[in-house]
Amino acid sequence: MIFGNFEKRIWDQRYLFALLATWTLLVILSAIWNLHENYRDTNEKAVVEARTIFQHNLAYRRWNSMHGGVYAKVTDINPPNPYIVNTDRDITGVNGTKLTMINPFQMTQQAYYLLSMQSPELAVFNRTVSLDPLNPLNEPDQWEREALYGFEDGRGELNEITSIAGFPYMRLISPYITEERCMGCHEHQGYEIGDIRGGMSIAVPMRPYLELATQASQIIVISHILLWLLGTVPIIMFFAGLKKFRAAILENEEKFRIVSEFAYNFEYWVNQDKELTFISPSCKRVTGYSRQDFNKNPKLMFDMIHSDDRGMFKNHLLDFEEETHEDMEYRIITKDGTIKWLSHICSPIYVDGNFLGRRGSNRDITEHKKLEEELIQAKKVECLGHFAGGVAHDFNNVLASISSLAQLIKEQAAKDDETTNEYIDYISIAAKLGKNLTSNMLLFGRKPTTNPQETKLKPIINNIENILQVLLPGEINFKKSLTSKGKPILADHHQIEQILINLATNGRDAMPQGGDLTFTTTTLTLPRTEQTRYNDIPAGDYMVLAVSDTGSGIKEEDLDNIFEPFYSTKADNKGTGLGLSIVHNIIKEHNGFIDIDSTINQGTTFRIFFPVHQGNDKITEEPISQSRPSLNKTIMVVDDDWLIRKSLLIYLQNKGYNVIIAADGEKAVNLFDQHQNAIDMVILDVMLPKKDGQEVYAALTREKPDLPVLFISGSTREVLADKNIPNDEATFLAKPLNMESLIAKIETLLA
Repeated sequence: MIFGNFEKRIWDQRYLFALLATWTLLVILSAIWNLHENYRDTNEKAVVEARTIFQHNLAYRRWNSMHGGVYAKVTDINPPNPYIVNTDRDITGVNGTKLTMINPFQMTQQAYYLLSMQSPELAVFNRTVSLDPLNPLNEPDQWEREALYGFEDGRGELNEITSIAGFPYMRLISPYITEERCMGCHEHQGYEIGDIRGGMSIAVPMRPYLELATQASQIIVISHILLWLLGTVPIIMFFAGLKKFRAAILENEEKFRIVSEFAYNFEYWVNQDKELTFISPSCKRVTGYSRQDFNKNPKLMFDMIHSDDRGMFKNHLLDFEEETHEDMEYRIITKDGTIKWLSHICSPIYVDGNFLGRRGSNRDITEHKKLEEELIQAKKVECLGHFAGGVAHDFNNVLASISSLAQLIKEQAAKDDETTNEYIDYISIAAKLGKNLTSNMLLFGRKPTTNPQETKLKPIINNIENILQVLLPGEINFKKSLTSKGKPILADHHQIEQILINLATNGRDAMPQGGDLTFTTTTLTLPRTEQTRYNDIPAGDYMVLAVSDTGSGIKEEDLDNIFEPFYSTKADNKGTGLGLSIVHNIIKEHNGFIDIDSTINQGTTFRIFFPVHQGNDKITEEPISQSRPSLNKTIMVVDDDWLIRKSLLIYLQNKGYNVIIAADGEKAVNLFDQHQNAIDMVILDVMLPKKDGQEVYAALTREKPDLPVLFISGSTREVLADKNIPNDEATFLAKPLNMESLIAKIETLLA
């Protein structure tokens, strides 16, 4: 506002200076014009005087001719004129005085000589000139000669300002036209009546005129200065008054301007004719359109409303003069194409009982709507987490039964029966993929719990290669390029498998017509921080896992959102939109980084950077059972799923163990009370009816504190942490069970 007032003051000063400059210019132009006219009038007066003298002289000549000439006494200064050709030129008076004829030229020459003697500075000069003079005194000068030629060409009198004896003179020359009375003296020269045979040159002194002109010029200058002052003072007073008037207006408008122009919400006023009368500058912040845009397009206020909400907005204003309208929320499309939510309220404007339109106020609630959506999403995720936790237990029990029975069948099947063994392998792989699915759901629904150990990427990829190949149809080629110089990383073996399976599934869906899916591992040392689309990767040593496909690629606008939960570019019947979100969460849990390179119709590469582990721990390998004799050990199996109980009973008995089974927590406690001296170990499900695993564990260890217990669960290990029971790697095994891992843990605990 301060800047605006300052700018207005600058413009006021500019207008003032412009008006003063215009007034000054007009006064100067008027003065110049009047001075010019004064000078022109002065010259014209001198010309009039010269012309008058010419007419007088012409009258004298006519008078002389009319009387047949004038005679004067012959003297030394008035001898007979040899250029007068007339028999009566010289006569003798009655008293004997000799007289000679005086022609008009002589008479005027002598008369003006007398005048010059009386007043040399104000003398008038007169000359009679001819192109064919008899008397040398009638010889014209250059200016007079050119004038005489002009007379012969039909031009009239001529005048000029010249200097004579150092004084300014107005010189005028007019033609002589031959008349009948002139023939007496000039007929012998061939004159004819009407001929122009010369001219009379009159020089009038300009000094008196110039003195008067100077006085007039002074008066003109002084009068124009006064005129300039008379105009300037009112102009300055006008702007001073205008400044005060504007200050009063600004003072009255200041409060309104502050309220309207600094309003955070988008405010506007539509008059009684539904024309936009006022709109606040905040409209540009909210909609992207300026006030000028709204003024140019009166329909813009309605056109920017989302097409799905226009009908609602129309119904809202059916009765334009209604005193109250319900608040509403609707969407608009901003100038840059963004969709925003507005909260709209409006009220009628009545002044002295006259309806002047409606005042509208729109508040941008886009962020509020986003928070609402995020809250809904969070609740959805929370519900999904609870649902996943419930499903996982039952589903993993089914998978555990399938996996356990498949391994039992494989041990019983003949080794040379390739078809049966191949089928059993497929069953095991299907169980493994099912376990990955439940793990995805649990990791998404709950905060991941990792069990990082020092390991390498190459053995993990090799161990699940058969599962990855099963995921891919025949038209997709599975390739791998695994460095033999791989460095160890600190990772959860099972969660790295989840990354591989999810990315393989993603690549498969991107290549419906077939292609190549390539797994690559390389070592990388970054000397400095590297900027990528999603992260700044710090300097250091990394193992890089790259999964590349030759599929359809990912659009640029999708890359920024691809890790969001439920965001999917696939058809509704393909995928959940959780896979890449889970991959991203696992990578963050491992302090890793991910980047994506994708080209439409050429393929996509996911690059994952795992920090190299600098520890000295030995790399753990998946334990392998050696099927050593059980030495007549007794194991109690507690699980509410009869298929798991049955499969473990058969498997453990085949390994040489004695087995006691219980279907719920109460039976487990009762059986332990009866056989505690014989029971060497317990395999205990965490989720049990009647008494859960925590209560059973507490009851058993009260009786036998050093009792080895192996917990099994279809849920994640965090369930054990919540229940305050041991959850280290040696005492927990996730369903579906890997029988080799099971035997290895049993042997470790019994040892």
